[in-house]
Amino acid sequence: MKQIWKKDFFRFFSSLTGLTVAVVFYVIIGMFLWLMEGDFNIFYSGFADLKPFFTLIPWVLIFFVPAITMGMFSEEYKLGTIEILLTKPITTRQLVLGKFMAALSILTVILIPSVFYMYVIKSLAVPGMHPDYGVIFTSYLGVFLLMMLFVSVGIWVSSLTTGQMPAFLGTLFLLFLLYFGLHGLGDFNLSGKWDYYLKEISWVNVYEHFASGLIYLKDVLYWLLLTAFFLVLTIVTVEKRRG
Repeated sequence: MKQIWKKDFFRFFSSLTGLTVAVVFYVIIGMFLWLMEGDFNIFYSGFADLKPFFTLIPWVLIFFVPAITMGMFSEEYKLGTIEILLTKPITTRQLVLGKFMAALSILTVILIPSVFYMYVIKSLAVPGMHPDYGVIFTSYLGVFLLMMLFVSVGIWVSSLTTGQMPAFLGTLFLLFLLYFGLHGLGDFNLSGKWDYYLKEISWVNVYEHFASGLIYLKDVLYWLLLTAFFLVLTIVTVEKRRG
């Protein structure tokens, strides 16, 4: 599993693609947070906090996670290297977890420089005032768990196809549907009870808990179980190719 992680992780950052993804990631975020007028602009929010950043990040991840995960399995299928991997003395579970950890590590490394925003926010605050570091911590925890969930969906979709573009578009569509879908259904006013439960289990609602400084055990377990579910689906899909 460690060798799989190292291969995919260092292959990503040793290529021009890795640098391009990281640069584009911060160019887009920087434009929304500091340059463009709108709800995400920190200067227009009136508060020296990182709430606009954490509101924006799920949207950015919906587009960037597919770009990172699309080739995890589809490229191996296309090049025929999956057969070589499957003949090595590793289990399918180790192969899937290795690729999952590689994609998650890539996203984590890309996200780390955003911590610098805390220094910027502190410098913008009224003298004597400090950012709410507790809320920032829970928000980053929410982002990390969301990245885990998104990556598990992405590598599953990648395991279903031999093309990177279908994997990208399929993951993009599925993430958008899963993240906003249940919350959207709750706005249809089906009934008071169902609307409430649909919104409670929606990924938007769970993420907003973290972004508001709230950590519920049920939210953590919910996303961990969903992540495990998609990883199992990936293992089953790849195992069929092994068999």
